[in-house]
Amino acid sequence: MQELELTVERLIWRGRGLARLESGQVVILEPGVFPGERILAEATKITRDHIQARCTRILEQAEYRFEHPCPLGDLCGGCRFGVLPYQVQVHEKHRVLHAEIRRALGRKWSRQAPDAIQVFSSPENWGYRWRGQTEVMHGRPHVKSLGSQENLHCPSCLLHAAPLARTLPGICRDLSPGRYIVAASPLDHRVLPHTSREWLELPLKNFEVSLLVRPGSFFQANWRLNQDLVKYVHTRLAHLENVADLYAGAGNFALACAAGGHKVLALESDTGAAKGAMLAAKRGGLQNIRIHTGDLRSMEAMRAVQKFSPQCLILDPPRSGAGRNLQSLAGMDSLQRLVWISCDVVNTCRDLKPFMEAGWRIHETAMFDMFPQTWHMEVVFVLEKS
Repeated sequence: MQELELTVERLIWRGRGLARLESGQVVILEPGVFPGERILAEATKITRDHIQARCTRILEQAEYRFEHPCPLGDLCGGCRFGVLPYQVQVHEKHRVLHAEIRRALGRKWSRQAPDAIQVFSSPENWGYRWRGQTEVMHGRPHVKSLGSQENLHCPSCLLHAAPLARTLPGICRDLSPGRYIVAASPLDHRVLPHTSREWLELPLKNFEVSLLVRPGSFFQANWRLNQDLVKYVHTRLAHLENVADLYAGAGNFALACAAGGHKVLALESDTGAAKGAMLAAKRGGLQNIRIHTGDLRSMEAMRAVQKFSPQCLILDPPRSGAGRNLQSLAGMDSLQRLVWISCDVVNTCRDLKPFMEAGWRIHETAMFDMFPQTWHMEVVFVLEKS
C-alpha cells in the first residue's frame, strides 16, 4: 500500500495517534507522533473500522517537540514521550484520560464520568524509577529493540534513579544471560536483582513505617510520587474505621492505614509479598492489621472480608483488572466507600460497571503521573453509594 500523508488530530489511549484520510476513515498510529504533526505513514493492518499504521517520516513536527535526550530513545521504545516538555506530557495524558473514561464507561454510564480530574505530577520526570527490567548479555545490561527481539546495549537508562543507574552495570557482570528485575532501596540505596532473597526497605515517610520487599516483588517504581498516592488514598478514608485492602501486595496502603490508626484487613495472594507485609507490620509495632494470604477467588477469602465488615475497600488489582471476583461485595451493608487504584483505566471501567449497577457512583477521580516519558499513568477512583 502507498504511503499515507496524514495530520495527527489527537492522542488516544495507549499513547497512539489518531488521524483521518480525506474519506474520513480513521487511522490509528503507533505511539511516537503528536497532535498537529504532519507525517507519512505505512499501513500495518486494515480492518473494517480503521487502519493501523506506523509513522515512517515526520514532514512537519509539533512546535514543542525536541530531540530525545537518550541515544536509544527512538530504538527501544521505552520512553516515547521523551521528546515532549514534561508539562505537555501531563496535559496530553489528562486530556486522553478524560476522554477514555467516558468511552470506556459506555453510553449508559458515561454521565458518571468525572467533570474534573485532579492531577499529581511527578517530582522527577527523569531518574525516577527505583525498579526496572534489564536484559543481561555478556555481563552487560541491555534493552529490547522496539518491535523486535534484538538486544541493545544500554549502560545507563535515563529513567532509572541514580543509585540504580550507577550500580546496574556492576551487578550485570555477575549475572548469567537472561531477563532480570533489578530494584533499589530509596533508604540505603542498596541494589539487588530479583534472584536475591534479601529484603529492601522502602520508607513511607508520612506514616513512620517502611515496606519490606524482595527485589522481585511489585512496588511502585516512582517512589517519591508514591508517597503522594498513599497520602491521597489515606485521606479519602480518614473517618472510616474498618478498611480492607484486597490486593495488598507488600502493604503499600495497608501498612499506612494501620499506622494511621485504622483497623485493617490485608489480602494478598503472593506469599512473598504477604510475608514482607507481616514482617514490616511486626517491625512497626502495628497490632491493628491482619494479613490474610489467599486468592480472592476463593470462598475463604470472601468469608474473611465479609466477617471483617469493612467500611471501605481499597482495590489495586493487576493491569488485567479484578474481573468478576469482587461483584459479590457490591451489596455489602457495611461498605460506605471504595478507593480503586488503576494502572489500566479501560479494564477498571469494565470492573466498575457492576458496582454502578448496584448503586455506587464515582465521587472523585485523580491522575498520578507515575511514569513520565511514557503514556502510562495511575488513576484513582473514589466511589460512594448513591
